[in-house]
Amino acid sequence: MRKSMKHLHFKEIPSTQTIAIEEARNYDQLLISATVQTEARGRRHNKWEDLQDSLSFSCKLEASQKPTLLALEVAVILSNYFKEHKLLLKWPNDIFNENSQKIMGILVNKDDDNYIVGIGINYGGVPHETYGVLKEGTKLSENDFESIPLDIYNYLLGNRLTEEEIIKQWNDRCYHLNKEVEIIDEDSILKGIFRGIGNFGEALIETQDKIEKAYTGSLVIK
Repeated sequence: MRKSMKHLHFKEIPSTQTIAIEEARNYDQLLISATVQTEARGRRHNKWEDLQDSLSFSCKLEASQKPTLLALEVAVILSNYFKEHKLLLKWPNDIFNENSQKIMGILVNKDDDNYIVGIGINYGGVPHETYGVLKEGTKLSENDFESIPLDIYNYLLGNRLTEEEIIKQWNDRCYHLNKEVEIIDEDSILKGIFRGIGNFGEALIETQDKIEKAYTGSLVIK
């Protein structure tokens, strides 16, 4: 049975993530894109900075057997989609360019049984003082804000990965593998050497004589 797919594009809305959550139950496959977001969501309730010539969109994806791998899987698939740029992955949900600048972020929300993935890409324009861009100097047309997210969503749907592929490819492209890091999670700080991700997407941190696991938190490279 063919799945129903809906793509809604807006000139300006507060948040693609909010609308996607509201509409998710009505469609098997759903994409919400916008030229401008005024209240774009980031991880941990942070506001995503919607830069000029950046893409912000949200889509519905089925989780794999382990939902905690979904954001990591999306990061790997995006790096495959933009393979000519040799992107690097940062735990748990960021993507960097070769100049060590953040250019993409991923946010996953669960509403009932629906998983909504928000994706922000600093696609063109000029580098920001905090963030880099994917294709420096590129100017997005009005049509690009609609067509590029649709192409990416179709690629995501058609190139899902097994758990083994997710873990291997993510570790292969990890920006901070075998580097000293801190993972800050509310009042706790875990310090050590990042040794990759485990079977549930957790960070594996070597601390003195053992491996400790972190399932949530913000990672800082020392």
